[in-house]
Amino acid sequence: MTNDWVMFLIGIGILILYLGFSALTEMGTKLPDFVKKKKE
Repeated sequence: MTNDWVMFLIGIGILILYLGFSALTEMGTKLPDFVKKKKE
């Protein structure tokens, strides 16, 4: 059961990272200034 929970949490973590990354890249194409401030 512990292994199932670990895989479940890892899957959610990857999904959140993917959605967050795609959202940032989309905003980056529309709002370059926002991405520049975020990197700094």
